Amino acid sequence: MEDMKELLAKSKSLKLLYVEDNEIVRKSNLELLNNFFDNIDTAQDGLDGLEKFKQNSYDIIITDINMPIMNGIEMITHIRDVDNDVIILVISAHNNTSYFTDTIKLDIQGYILKPTSIKQLIDALKQGIKKISLKENENRYKNRLKESVKIEIKKREETEALLLQQSKMASMGEMIGNIAHQWRQPLAELTLIIQSFKTAQKRGILDEKFIENRVNKSMGLIDNMSQTIEDFRNFYSPKKNKTQFSIIKSIKKSLDIFEGAFANNSIEVRLKYDDSSNFNLYGYAYEVEQVFMNLLSNAKDSIVEASLDRRVLFIEIVPMESNITIFIRDNGLGLDDKIKDKIFEPYFTTKDDDKGTGIGLYMSKKIVNQHLKGSLTASNVDFMLDNELFSGAEFILKLPRIKEIN
Repeated sequence: MEDMKELLAKSKSLKLLYVEDNEIVRKSNLELLNNFFDNIDTAQDGLDGLEKFKQNSYDIIITDINMPIMNGIEMITHIRDVDNDVIILVISAHNNTSYFTDTIKLDIQGYILKPTSIKQLIDALKQGIKKISLKENENRYKNRLKESVKIEIKKREETEALLLQQSKMASMGEMIGNIAHQWRQPLAELTLIIQSFKTAQKRGILDEKFIENRVNKSMGLIDNMSQTIEDFRNFYSPKKNKTQFSIIKSIKKSLDIFEGAFANNSIEVRLKYDDSSNFNLYGYAYEVEQVFMNLLSNAKDSIVEASLDRRVLFIEIVPMESNITIFIRDNGLGLDDKIKDKIFEPYFTTKDDDKGTGIGLYMSKKIVNQHLKGSLTASNVDFMLDNELFSGAEFILKLPRIKEIN
């Protein structure tokens, strides 16, 4: 503290517990302490002081050492068991080295020899109040830091929510495009069927058998188109509860959605797995399907951009002891060494603005790591298919084989 005025201004706001067994000394020192403190409680021995400490909150404790029932060292020991921050000053006629050693061990902030002088008291109070000020500054810093962390966490959560929504919207756009691909052929066939009625009427063959045949064909096409819409609806209205699901079914469901896009771009899709193995996982199936959708979309774009004569997407599912590993390989452009470490960063994309947002792979990795407790990695690889060597990108998705994902 810089001067007496500042010391008094600080001490007047603090609550003091003064412990002294000698009534004459207690009254004498209280007259001195009243100059510095407006709020003082007194105790006549260590046990009395300990009980008052348990019932109240104090900023400073000033205590004698040699007292009946419970001495000052014992009282301080009990206090330090529950509170390491309260400032404790000792007033005693003892100058024995063992007392000093005991008080140092108990983190005493000041030692005042009797008879108490104003100078000793002021020096001890300066040290004690200095520590209080440092502790208050530390607490203020911690509180500001906590608030800053809360604000940053909230900002991050809001950003993550926005990214997730953007990822879903991007996937929705992709899926709508795939539905268009899948509907194009059946719509063309339905057009021909409708036109065939007029042709059959002109040729005189529009009988019950002809009508039944065309109706059956039309209903088959409409059922397939309806299933496409159902897949779309299920994907964007996922079940909220964790369930056991087949990773094979999830992959096939995602592949079905991309069937039109793959066919339209002449992409061969190979799915390899052992029918006799167990491919069940526990969690949210739609999250896994979201990841597959993003990976399949990236593979398709890379393959198309490479413009090769033979275009292949090879998916291999291997059951391990502790996880199920999915290898997704394509013979597209592969991963540029300069940017492959950045592909999982948010908003990073090598596509044109109208073709990519740069959030699909970021959200996929986030879902896999945080929600599914798995891993997602990417690298360039050479792979064999039909005795032919291909080169391209490989994404490895590892999902834990456990009963429940917390």
